[in-house]
Amino acid sequence: MATAKKIKGISPKHSLRESAQRIIITRFGEMMSYRKGAIDGTNIEYVHDMRVSSRRLRAAMRNFADCFRPKKTFRVHLKQVEKITSVMGDVRDFDVLINKFQKDLVQLSDFEQIAVNKLIGYLKAEREIKRQPMIEMFNNLDNSDFAIQFLRFFSNQF
Repeated sequence: MATAKKIKGISPKHSLRESAQRIIITRFGEMMSYRKGAIDGTNIEYVHDMRVSSRRLRAAMRNFADCFRPKKTFRVHLKQVEKITSVMGDVRDFDVLINKFQKDLVQLSDFEQIAVNKLIGYLKAEREIKRQPMIEMFNNLDNSDFAIQFLRFFSNQF
Protein backbone atom coordinates (compact mmCIF):
# COMPACT_ATOMS: atom_id res chain seq x y z
CA MET A 1 0.00 0.00 0.00
CA ALA A 2 1.06 3.57 -0.63
CA THR A 3 2.97 4.90 2.33
CA ALA A 4 1.95 8.45 3.15
CA LYS A 5 4.73 10.96 2.66
CA LYS A 6 5.87 12.84 5.73
CA ILE A 7 4.67 16.43 5.70
CA LYS A 8 7.51 18.88 6.19
CA GLY A 9 7.15 22.26 7.82
CA ILE A 10 4.22 21.58 10.12
CA SER A 11 4.63 23.16 13.52
CA PRO A 12 2.71 25.27 16.03
CA LYS A 13 4.45 28.38 14.70
CA HIS A 14 2.64 27.99 11.36
CA SER A 15 -0.96 29.03 10.85
CA LEU A 16 -3.65 26.45 10.21
CA ARG A 17 -3.87 27.65 6.60
CA GLU A 18 -0.12 27.27 6.08
CA SER A 19 -0.19 23.77 7.52
CA ALA A 20 -3.24 22.84 5.46
CA GLN A 21 -1.53 24.14 2.34
CA ARG A 22 1.56 22.01 3.01
CA ILE A 23 -0.55 18.92 3.67
CA ILE A 24 -2.65 19.32 0.54
CA ILE A 25 0.29 20.07 -1.75
CA THR A 26 2.22 17.09 -0.37
CA ARG A 27 -0.76 14.76 -0.75
CA PHE A 28 -1.31 16.03 -4.30
CA GLY A 29 2.32 15.34 -5.23
CA GLU A 30 2.06 11.90 -3.67
CA MET A 31 -1.08 11.11 -5.69
CA MET A 32 0.40 12.35 -8.96
CA SER A 33 3.61 10.37 -8.42
CA TYR A 34 1.68 7.19 -9.29
CA ARG A 35 0.15 8.58 -12.49
CA LYS A 36 2.62 7.16 -15.03
CA GLY A 37 2.50 3.70 -13.50
CA ALA A 38 -1.30 3.76 -13.44
CA ILE A 39 -1.40 4.74 -17.11
CA ASP A 40 1.11 2.03 -18.02
CA GLY A 41 -1.11 -0.54 -16.33
CA THR A 42 1.37 -3.41 -16.07
CA ASN A 43 1.73 -3.17 -12.28
CA ILE A 44 -1.65 -3.01 -10.56
CA GLU A 45 -0.13 -1.48 -7.43
CA TYR A 46 0.16 1.92 -9.12
CA VAL A 47 -3.61 2.11 -9.54
CA HIS A 48 -4.06 1.03 -5.93
CA ASP A 49 -1.49 3.48 -4.59
CA MET A 50 -2.91 6.36 -6.62
CA ARG A 51 -6.40 5.61 -5.39
CA VAL A 52 -5.27 5.42 -1.76
CA SER A 53 -3.32 8.66 -2.04
CA SER A 54 -6.27 10.38 -3.77
CA ARG A 55 -8.46 9.37 -0.82
CA ARG A 56 -5.91 10.89 1.58
CA LEU A 57 -5.89 14.09 -0.47
CA ARG A 58 -9.68 14.18 -0.60
CA ALA A 59 -9.89 13.77 3.18
CA ALA A 60 -7.35 16.54 3.76
CA MET A 61 -9.20 18.86 1.40
CA ARG A 62 -12.49 18.23 3.18
CA ASN A 63 -10.92 18.73 6.59
CA PHE A 64 -9.35 22.06 5.63
CA ALA A 65 -12.02 23.40 3.26
CA ASP A 66 -12.64 26.49 5.38
CA CYS A 67 -9.03 27.60 4.94
CA PHE A 68 -9.31 28.22 1.20
CA ARG A 69 -11.04 30.86 -0.92
CA PRO A 70 -12.75 31.31 -3.27
CA LYS A 71 -15.00 28.42 -2.27
CA LYS A 72 -16.18 27.84 -5.84
CA THR A 73 -12.63 27.22 -7.08
CA PHE A 74 -11.92 25.00 -4.08
CA ARG A 75 -15.02 22.90 -4.85
CA VAL A 76 -13.94 22.50 -8.49
CA HIS A 77 -10.61 21.05 -7.35
CA LEU A 78 -12.27 18.83 -4.74
CA LYS A 79 -14.73 17.46 -7.29
CA GLN A 80 -11.86 16.63 -9.64
CA VAL A 81 -10.02 14.74 -6.89
CA GLU A 82 -13.25 12.87 -6.11
CA LYS A 83 -13.54 11.95 -9.79
CA ILE A 84 -9.95 10.68 -9.80
CA THR A 85 -10.74 8.49 -6.78
CA SER A 86 -13.86 7.11 -8.44
CA VAL A 87 -12.24 6.35 -11.80
CA MET A 88 -9.27 4.70 -10.10
CA GLY A 89 -11.69 2.64 -8.00
CA ASP A 90 -13.43 1.32 -11.10
CA VAL A 91 -10.14 -0.10 -12.36
CA ARG A 92 -9.02 -1.27 -8.92
CA ASP A 93 -12.16 -3.34 -8.42
CA PHE A 94 -11.22 -5.45 -11.44
CA ASP A 95 -7.60 -5.75 -10.27
CA VAL A 96 -8.78 -7.17 -6.96
CA LEU A 97 -11.12 -9.69 -8.59
CA ILE A 98 -8.54 -10.87 -11.11
CA ASN A 99 -5.89 -11.25 -8.41
CA LYS A 100 -8.28 -13.23 -6.18
CA PHE A 101 -9.24 -15.67 -8.92
CA GLN A 102 -5.61 -16.12 -9.99
CA LYS A 103 -4.62 -17.03 -6.43
CA ASP A 104 -7.51 -19.49 -6.17
CA LEU A 105 -6.57 -21.33 -9.38
CA VAL A 106 -4.02 -23.63 -7.70
CA GLN A 107 -6.71 -25.09 -5.45
CA LEU A 108 -9.08 -25.97 -8.29
CA SER A 109 -9.48 -29.06 -10.44
CA ASP A 110 -8.38 -28.94 -14.06
CA PHE A 111 -11.99 -28.55 -15.19
CA GLU A 112 -12.60 -25.70 -12.72
CA GLN A 113 -9.35 -24.02 -13.78
CA ILE A 114 -10.57 -23.88 -17.37
CA ALA A 115 -13.78 -22.13 -16.31
CA VAL A 116 -12.01 -19.73 -13.95
CA ASN A 117 -9.39 -18.90 -16.58
CA LYS A 118 -12.21 -17.95 -18.94
CA LEU A 119 -13.64 -15.75 -16.21
CA ILE A 120 -10.22 -14.16 -15.63
CA GLY A 121 -9.95 -13.47 -19.36
CA TYR A 122 -13.35 -11.80 -19.31
CA LEU A 123 -12.40 -9.72 -16.24
CA LYS A 124 -9.14 -8.62 -17.88
CA ALA A 125 -11.07 -7.46 -20.95
CA GLU A 126 -13.50 -5.55 -18.72
CA ARG A 127 -10.57 -4.03 -16.84
CA GLU A 128 -9.20 -2.69 -20.11
CA ILE A 129 -12.58 -1.17 -20.86
CA LYS A 130 -12.54 0.53 -17.44
CA ARG A 131 -8.97 1.75 -18.05
CA GLN A 132 -10.09 3.77 -21.07
CA PRO A 133 -12.03 6.37 -19.03
CA MET A 134 -9.02 6.55 -16.68
CA ILE A 135 -6.63 7.27 -19.55
CA GLU A 136 -9.11 9.74 -21.05
CA MET A 137 -9.39 11.45 -17.66
CA PHE A 138 -5.61 11.82 -17.44
CA ASN A 139 -5.51 13.26 -20.97
CA ASN A 140 -8.25 15.74 -20.06
CA LEU A 141 -6.39 16.70 -16.89
CA ASP A 142 -3.24 17.31 -18.92
CA ASN A 143 -5.09 19.32 -21.57
CA SER A 144 -6.75 21.51 -18.95
CA ASP A 145 -3.51 22.05 -16.99
CA PHE A 146 -5.24 20.68 -13.89
CA ALA A 147 -2.01 20.08 -11.97
CA ILE A 148 -0.75 23.62 -12.59
CA GLN A 149 -4.08 25.17 -11.65
CA PHE A 150 -4.39 22.98 -8.55
CA LEU A 151 -0.89 23.82 -7.31
CA ARG A 152 -1.29 27.49 -8.16
CA PHE A 153 -4.55 27.69 -6.20
CA PHE A 154 -3.17 25.99 -3.11
CA SER A 155 0.20 27.76 -3.29
CA ASN A 156 -1.31 31.25 -3.48
CA GLN A 157 -3.29 31.02 -0.28
CA PHE A 158 -1.05 33.07 2.00
